Amino acid sequence: MVGADEQSDIVTELVAEVREDVSTTPGREVYRFAPARLLQQGQVVYYTLRITNQSTVPLRNVAVVQPVPANTTYLADSASGPGAAVSFSVDGGKTFGPADSLMIEVEGSTQRARASQYTHIRWQLRNPLAPGAIALARFRATFH
Repeated sequence: MVGADEQSDIVTELVAEVREDVSTTPGREVYRFAPARLLQQGQVVYYTLRITNQSTVPLRNVAVVQPVPANTTYLADSASGPGAAVSFSVDGGKTFGPADSLMIEVEGSTQRARASQYTHIRWQLRNPLAPGAIALARFRATFH
């Protein structure tokens, strides 16, 4: 789901990567990111959402929604995007709110939602997205 002046002018691409240790010196950590291909249970996946304005005019009020990928659990406090307000959904993307305001019903009582219960993430860009520009939004999730 994309919300903007011209929704069809926004294209998104989700890139999934894993962090690999490539250090050759003991005690020194050096990492690189590689495409996520064969994942192991419990492995952290680093997601980058590329948001591209394919139009010839700046787009205002761009909002992009990304479901938490299947077989993964969102990691708390990992969603970010320069110049973007980030909100979350626990009801399949019907409603969104800040992490600390999300509530769920459990056995007749209302409880604060945990990050592992998030179903969707929304980034609302605060600034117009220039023609041809790409904004990057990121989050992490654990594979299960």
